[in-house]
Amino acid sequence: MTTTARRSWFQTMTAMTVLAALALSCLLLCSAATALGAARSLVERSPGVFAETRGGLNWQQQRSKKMESPAEVSRYLRELNQGAHQDWRLPDKEELFGLFSIFDLKQNNTIKIRLEGNYWLKDDRGKASVGTWEIGDQCGPSRSFYRGKAGYVRAVRP
Repeated sequence: MTTTARRSWFQTMTAMTVLAALALSCLLLCSAATALGAARSLVERSPGVFAETRGGLNWQQQRSKKMESPAEVSRYLRELNQGAHQDWRLPDKEELFGLFSIFDLKQNNTIKIRLEGNYWLKDDRGKASVGTWEIGDQCGPSRSFYRGKAGYVRAVRP
């Protein structure tokens, strides 16, 4: 075998090894994500409200109209809290990610909602901000957070 042929064979084998390692990593990551999400699912709690089976969060079935400002969001939550429950609030970034993940992993059972678009949430400082978790193109369910300017409210309660 010539030096060029050996080099070509070695490069091919290296590439195949790297691809096999990536495929195995992807498989393990997807399996772990599915196992983590399998324990979480959604059930209808009452008309217009669904709940996570693990964690106990209750979510609004219908999202609000698109809102432009924190003042508009605050008004909406005040009005919502005039009803049967007085503890509706904005979700934080992790809670919103968790909801998106349940749908990504097809653990939503019969619950159907619209997820596309930006949503208002409580940021790390406790202030209302807008953003969304957009689906990535990596192996398995992955999302990246992007800030927005206007969005919907999907309120949550403990």
